[in-house]
Amino acid sequence: MTNPPSERTLTYAEDLKPEDVRTLETFLNVQLGRVYEEVGETGETSFAMRSLLRLGSDSAGLLYTLLTVERPEAWQRAAIVREWQRLRSTAHEFNHCEGYDHDRWWNQVRHFDASDETAEQDRIRRFADVGP
Repeated sequence: MTNPPSERTLTYAEDLKPEDVRTLETFLNVQLGRVYEEVGETGETSFAMRSLLRLGSDSAGLLYTLLTVERPEAWQRAAIVREWQRLRSTAHEFNHCEGYDHDRWWNQVRHFDASDETAEQDRIRRFADVGP
């Protein structure tokens, strides 16, 4: 008996691919759709669900666009990390739902790449050396 191939683990936002975003967006839409069906089309909860669906789609759309940039600038790199975290944290709320695969695509990323991580660690060390 062979083990199934393990899923790729994301370490940095630069590892994100459009299919990662698509998979997470689809999962989120399915879960939000289930809740929306339960709450119906009227009332405050319904309005909140529609807004959440829009926000998820907007985050995913921005991510798709940013992932096509060949050499992203600092603000674009930060936006990729932020939008992935926004989608990921929204999807994380559904971890109790059927079909949720905790380790598959929605790994937390804190940095765009290794150089961003090193720069952040250097800033922390400099701050610790100098003090407030």
